[in-house]
Amino acid sequence: MKLGSIFENIKEYVKNSFIGWFSEKKRAVITIVFAVMLVVFVVLGIITNNLISQLPDQLEAGRWSDDMRMAQVSIFITQDQMITEDEMKRFAFELEKKLLDAGVTEPEDAQETGEKKDPEIVDTIGIDDMNSEENAIPVPEKSWLQKKMAIAYSAQGTATLTFENKVVDTASVIGVAGDFFLFHPMILASGGYFGGDDLMKDRIVIDEDTAWQLFGSTDIIGQCVLVGDVPHYVAGVVKKDRGRIENAAGLSNCYVYMSLESLSRYGDSILSGRYESKEIAEDGTSAMTGGINCVEVVCPNPVNGLAAKLSGEAMGLDAMSMTVIDNTDRFSPFKLFDVLRSYGTRSMWGKAIFYPYWENIARGYEDILATVFLFRVIALLTMAVIVAVTAVNLYRHKRWTVRGVLKFLSDKKYDLEVEHKQRKLEKNALNADGSAGGGEE
Repeated sequence: MKLGSIFENIKEYVKNSFIGWFSEKKRAVITIVFAVMLVVFVVLGIITNNLISQLPDQLEAGRWSDDMRMAQVSIFITQDQMITEDEMKRFAFELEKKLLDAGVTEPEDAQETGEKKDPEIVDTIGIDDMNSEENAIPVPEKSWLQKKMAIAYSAQGTATLTFENKVVDTASVIGVAGDFFLFHPMILASGGYFGGDDLMKDRIVIDEDTAWQLFGSTDIIGQCVLVGDVPHYVAGVVKKDRGRIENAAGLSNCYVYMSLESLSRYGDSILSGRYESKEIAEDGTSAMTGGINCVEVVCPNPVNGLAAKLSGEAMGLDAMSMTVIDNTDRFSPFKLFDVLRSYGTRSMWGKAIFYPYWENIARGYEDILATVFLFRVIALLTMAVIVAVTAVNLYRHKRWTVRGVLKFLSDKKYDLEVEHKQRKLEKNALNADGSAGGGEE
């Protein structure tokens, strides 16, 4: 009964306060405005998260399953530079070295659980036996840090694809190497990807538009397509993102993903960077070397910004020859504020970089997310002002004093102590009566 009475009193108090508050028109309007701003803030937050989730090319660090803090870094190189695959090998070596020098080492608990192997005696073999499967030279095992890193690089160009009497002329080509599809997990309509470590470089991934133009279907896995005059085999067909930003970024074209080696040997041209044509066989066959303009890295990042800094240093180019982007916090409030601050000058680009479509899409979404962020800030500031003004007005028209509140709390404390003491005495008296009654029996 006592709890029910307290609940009823609280309910009545809240009801009267609510009616009293909204009885004044000004208060009602302010409260409605606050509620609307709160809804706007929450809804725009949901929209922000939804838009970011639609950019999987920017989220590899979050997908990386590891206890360490990871970062995804993209390096875009100007068109006047000639970056070859040998340069990429040097880059990987330099980045690993710089991470080790920066103190990125294997955690102690991982070291303790690691298995230690006794030294092994290796028999020598003859030269004739080296090529046999049984005596094949093993590939060196990756170091701990190499296992915690992934690197992909790519070039952009064009190629002609032919199937029977159907031709896709000057299709847009991404020549890829390394863990490209790890960074770009496109949705597959059929089939799968090919790996950067595949020995055969004759597999390709095409988009739906290319598949329909050549085959009239997307169920074409294993089909042979001529790139130039050389047979390649379809490993997978990927779905294409549709939309105003995606089309403006270049996805309105037919896209083909092939090994960087295939693009260099059989492609029509490389557009993304400087390259040289070199003879690779005695019959006069030549290949284009260079043209790499996009390098993507995921690696440990114990301190914010460290991975991006070290990646830029490992690339070995000056600031005017490349742009380094830390994708990890690209859409954080601070980064979006920087986008707003550079509004108007952001499109004035002083570097000759042939951005791939995924970077153009990300830059377009940066502008949208920055605008959404601005409205969220306005909604948050509006709520903060309403709360501040309401608090000031309540304080000005208060019917209480600090001394009165302290006295009230002190009296309540005293009443509770007295009540507690009284209950304790009653309990002791009850126990004593029970003991006396038991003794008489």
